[in-house]
Parts: sequence; C-alpha cells; structure tokens
Amino acid sequence: MPKKLLLVDDDALVLATFGRGLRDAGYQVLVAASGDEALELVSAECPDLAILDIRMPGISGIELSRQFNQLKIPVVHLSAYDDQETLQAALEQGALGYLIKPIDVAKAVPTIETALIRAAELWRLQESEGRLNQALDTANVVNFAVGIISERHRIDRRSAFDMMRNQARSERRKVKEIAREILEASDYINRFGSDKS
Repeated sequence: MPKKLLLVDDDALVLATFGRGLRDAGYQVLVAASGDEALELVSAECPDLAILDIRMPGISGIELSRQFNQLKIPVVHLSAYDDQETLQAALEQGALGYLIKPIDVAKAVPTIETALIRAAELWRLQESEGRLNQALDTANVVNFAVGIISERHRIDRRSAFDMMRNQARSERRKVKEIAREILEASDYINRFGSDKS
C-alpha cells in the first residue's frame, strides 16, 4: 500500500507539479493550500508524513508542525529559504527533513523515504517507552503492595508476593489489580489518622 503524504503549500503550482511528481513516484498524495485546510484534512485522514511549506499566510508551517507533533504526524519542511534561522526553527519543531525549492522530485524522494523510516523508528521507540513505563508502573504498585502485606503479616517479601499471587489466581485476576486494591485500602485506612485535628 502506498504511503500517504500530505503536501501543504500556498503556491498552487507547487501543489500541482510536486504533487503530481510524488504520485508518479508511487505515493498517495493529499494536498492543502493552507494550514487551516491541512488541519481539516488530518481530522478525516491521517497521513504517514506531512510536507509543509514554512512561510504561508495564516498558520505558518512552523506552527502547523507544532500541531502535527501533538497529533504524532511526522513532518518534512519545504521552503525557498535556506537560512540558518529558518532551518533551526524547523529542526526545533522536530522536522525529519528539509527540502529547498525549486524541488526536484527525484532528489526529494530519498529525503521523504528517510523521514518515513525515521518516523517509523521513532514510533517504535515511543511504543517501547510506553510499554516500559507501564511495566515500571506495575512493578512499583506490586512492590508497594508486597511491602504492606509483609509488614501487616510480619512475613518476608517473597511470602507476601506469593500470598498476593495466590489470591489473584484464586480470583482469576491480575496481580496488579489485587495490588492496586491493597494500596487503595491502605490509603483509605491511613486517612483515618490524618483527619484528627
């Protein structure tokens, strides 16, 4: 299935010629003549990559890039300007590439392909980070609950964990669910002592 690109530029000639060139190169191409039009398009269809002109009336490509970052849409910037300040502004918004007008489609394709690969790698890293954070959260919850059981029943941590695991098995639930309930109950009990004036 061809990758879906969103091309955003206020220049109709760029939209027509570069858009056609990208289609000929095998991409599915959506076009928008403004930042507002682009935002409307992405509410209906999520592109694999957005190619944004930097200087447009209304919402600039830099501002649109900020909004696309929040939507997890990777961006390559497109501009007639190659000054350091413009390039730096694009990079600060997480641009995965920068194309200079006038555009040669054959030279743009490697930048686009590299950006698509980098975007996929970043997405995988974010997914891994999310799973790692979830695992750490589970470990923290379980460790706190084990500590509470260990202290309450005056047993070692291994026995406390086994007790909680056996309870989870008997109720056909996850250990984390039981651990959360133990923490909530402990928090509730601890509030009794703190309500005294």
